[in-house]
Amino acid sequence: MNLTSALRGYRLLVLGLCASALALGGCSVMRLKAPDITPTAVDVVDAQVTGQRFKVSMHVQNPNDRDLPIKSVNCTLEIEGVEVGRGESAAPFNVPAHGESDFDLMVSTNLAMSVPNLAMKLFRGGGDLPTYRISGSVNPDIAYLPPIPFWKSGQLAPPN
Repeated sequence: MNLTSALRGYRLLVLGLCASALALGGCSVMRLKAPDITPTAVDVVDAQVTGQRFKVSMHVQNPNDRDLPIKSVNCTLEIEGVEVGRGESAAPFNVPAHGESDFDLMVSTNLAMSVPNLAMKLFRGGGDLPTYRISGSVNPDIAYLPPIPFWKSGQLAPPN
C-alpha cells in the first residue's frame, strides 16, 4: 500500500466518523417534543369593522433537555370549531431546557365574517362555556430542524 492510498483511506475514515457524529447529533435534535403553549391574556390592539388585531399573551413550557430557540410561532385560533383568527409571534425568543417563557402573538381576525357561524354554534351549545383550539407550529432556530406542530384546547373562561 502506498502513501497516497493510505491518506485516501484515512480521509474516508475521518469523513465517515464526522458524518456519523453529525447523524447521531441530528437524531437527538430531531426528537424534540412539542412545547406546551397556553394563552394567558388578550388585549385589543385595533378594532375596525373590516378586521381586528389582538395581542395574545402566551406561556410556553419546554419539555426538552435542551434550550429551544424560537424564530417564530404561527397559529390558528378556533372557537367552537369556527376559525376566528390567525396569529404570528411578535419577535424571536428562547425557552430554556425544562423551562418556561412568555411571548406575544399578534392575532388578526375578521369577526364580521366569523361571528354569524360562531353565534349559531354558541346558540346551539346549551349554555356550556365555549371551547377554543389553538394550533400551529413553532419554528425553531436550529439548523435543519423542521417546524414543530402544537395544539391546545380548552374552555374559554368568562371575563372577571
